[in-house]
Amino acid sequence: MAEPVVIDLLRHGEVEGAQWAFRGSTDVPLSADGLAQMNAVGEALSGVQLSSIATSPLQRCRLFAQSLSDSCGAQLDTLHEMREMDFGDWEGKGSQEVDGELLKQFWATPIGFCPLGGESFDDFSSRVIQGWNGWLSSADGEHRLLVAHGGVIRVLLAHLLNMPLASIWRLHLPYAAWTRVSLLEGEQPRLLFMNREPS
Repeated sequence: MAEPVVIDLLRHGEVEGAQWAFRGSTDVPLSADGLAQMNAVGEALSGVQLSSIATSPLQRCRLFAQSLSDSCGAQLDTLHEMREMDFGDWEGKGSQEVDGELLKQFWATPIGFCPLGGESFDDFSSRVIQGWNGWLSSADGEHRLLVAHGGVIRVLLAHLLNMPLASIWRLHLPYAAWTRVSLLEGEQPRLLFMNREPS
């Protein structure tokens, strides 16, 4: 890439149901508040010339990305690599409903962790980074948007900022968190802002 590529990373908004539960592969919709959160960011992005939008296939990301693509004319790519981690038997459960020792292990370091019936964190992080590299392989001097999940964006930020993956829970990413990075071949990635409020 001869010119910098600017990428906005947008976490989906609040979802329907209990506000703290493992919902990695569960395809839950946005709540009314979550839709309002996303629309606020969409309004703030209305003045940005987006060349490409990518999204997780799950509806809490995809429906907003499709709507934004339709309104601004940017190409839309659905990237299955950007879906959230599959938590297996933990799906739909809150922290009090899963094994406390395993949960403590997951929060201490997700590396090497695999919930019963689910996806290992190592496989999850590998597919996210592989999908990211593929999506950016032809990028040059563009402004792109990725609509994805908290786990996906944490993995990408750790990758870009050369953070140990064991530290990803230190990254605070609330619903509809909006982060911007800049990439230029031969230079270190730059974090331009994180968790910006729409204005």
